[in-house]
Amino acid sequence: MAPVSSRAKMTAIEAHAEGFRVMKAVDVQEHARKLYAAHGDKAVAEAAQKAAEMEKLGRDADANDWRQIEKALLLMRGARES
Repeated sequence: MAPVSSRAKMTAIEAHAEGFRVMKAVDVQEHARKLYAAHGDKAVAEAAQKAAEMEKLGRDADANDWRQIEKALLLMRGARES
C-alpha cells in the first residue's frame, strides 16, 4: 500500500473533525458507475437530488458522499463527451 501524504492525512482528519466520513475514491467510482448503469444520463440529477435530500435531513456525511458521487459522474460524462 502506498504511503499517504501528510496533506491527505490532514484532509481526512479535518473531514473527520467536521463530522464527515471519508468515502474512498474507489467506492465513489463504483457507486457512480452503478448509478450511471441504472439511470443513464439522469444519474447526475439523481445524485444531486439525493445529496439535497440528505442535506435537508441534516445527514451531512451522507450528503457529502452523494456530492462526491455527483462529481465523479460529471467527470465520467465529460470523458464520454470529449
